Amino acid sequence: MDDKSGRIEIASRSITHKAKPILPKFVRVLNYGSKLVIKADSSLYQKGMSYVLTYYDDFGMPIPNQVKDRLANTKIPEFLEKVHEAALYLGTTGKLYVPYPEPPAKKRSS
Repeated sequence: MDDKSGRIEIASRSITHKAKPILPKFVRVLNYGSKLVIKADSSLYQKGMSYVLTYYDDFGMPIPNQVKDRLANTKIPEFLEKVHEAALYLGTTGKLYVPYPEPPAKKRSS
């Protein structure tokens, strides 16, 4: 985030972690990356922004174009709606938005 230029950049990429091993019964996207650049029209603290979202992924298996198109036409708008909700929440509460809170810890049996 850069107040002077009025830009916010958010980047994500795929990673591996020993706590989440690759399992043959699940399809995992091994190569993924995205970058969201948000540019304020005047100030980050005023209404009015533009954004660009770029991404790439490699599912590692052939997926029909119809399926890819459906995902691109539904999931990207859903993601941007969540980004918008998070921005509104942050703007009104000053708190970060957590759309999917961690489930409560399981109780130990004695």
